[in-house]
Parts: sequence; structure tokens; C-alpha cells
Amino acid sequence: MGIPSECKMPDLSGLDSSLKGRLMVQALLGDRGVSQEVGLYRREFIRLVDKASDEYQEARAAILAQIAEAKRPAEEMLKHGRQIFMFDFTDHMETCFDAVRRLYKLLDKIKSEKESPEIPTELLELVEAKTSSIAHVRNAAQHMDERIEKGERVAGEPIMLTLNKNEDGVVLLKHELKFEELAMVLKKMHEIAVHILTVKKMQAEEPVV
Repeated sequence: MGIPSECKMPDLSGLDSSLKGRLMVQALLGDRGVSQEVGLYRREFIRLVDKASDEYQEARAAILAQIAEAKRPAEEMLKHGRQIFMFDFTDHMETCFDAVRRLYKLLDKIKSEKESPEIPTELLELVEAKTSSIAHVRNAAQHMDERIEKGERVAGEPIMLTLNKNEDGVVLLKHELKFEELAMVLKKMHEIAVHILTVKKMQAEEPVV
């Protein structure tokens, strides 16, 4: 497991944090003009956008905590021991990848529904360009036990999500994804969530003729 010397994960704390609140309002008011199924797809998508972003930020916090830990005086470490935060990093990254993978599946369902608002093409193209890369990392993490059992792991390959050599991404087996790529996907998924909420709100506010 790599111990970071610096944090190269883009900070996503600037994303609009009101999605959950707006989702709650929508849930209380109901999804006017769409079927119950479509409404549930949208709610789940918006919830998972927040979850994925939160897990990403928690993983970033673990890296920062590990860097701070390395700067503690040697005598303090001898007295209290050294804390390892990178296991927390791995846990949060796995959960983040799980949530993002589910977002892709929900996005496909939302796009296929006639009642769903049209999502801007530029957003979809940017997000969908990373579908395979994210799926490879997520699936490798989910099926690691099977790979070990079948002897599919090459000696020296990491068996859990960890930092790559340049500390600018994650690696698992032969699969790698840069933090900038993951951050871009999360930002665009967030934009899609805002678009869904905004378009729905506009439709709900249209006057009845």
C-alpha cells in the first residue's frame, strides 16, 4: 500500500451541497407529470450523486490525514504508534466506485424513458467516455476473491485499491484511473443531477392552460 507524499485528488467540496435538500422537497411534493418509476429513478440518481461525491471527499481526507501523520515528531510516533489512514482511503474509494457504477446504470434507464428530460449531449459524452475505465476498476475490486482463488493475479499487483506510482490516481491489478478523470465524472454526474432537478422544477411550474 502506497503512503502518499502529497494529495493529488482535486477538491470537490465546492460542488452544490443542496441536492439532498432539494431531493427531499421533490419527494414531498411528488413528481408531477411523470410515472412513479421515472420519479424513483431520478431520486435514486440524485441520491447516489451525493453519495459518490461524499465518499470521494472522505477518501481525499484520508490521504490528507496520512500526510499529516507522516509529519508527526518521531518521539510522538514511538509513544503513541503510527496511524494508517490509507485503509480508510481504500474503503471510501471502493464505495465511491460502487456508487458511480450504479449511476451509470441509472443514467441508462433515465435516458431510455420517454418522460425524462433530454440531457445535454456534451455532458453525456464526457461521462460515458469513462464508463469502461470505471467499470474495470470497480469489477476488479468486487471480484478480487475470485481472481485470487483462480490464480488470475500477477505477482506484485495490488489486491486492493491503492495509489498508483505517481500518486495521481488509483490502481488495482492492471487497471488504473486518474483522480482527475474520476473527479470529472463526478462533476458531470452532478451537473446532470442539477439539470434533472431544474428541468423538473420548470415543468412543475408551467401554468395549466
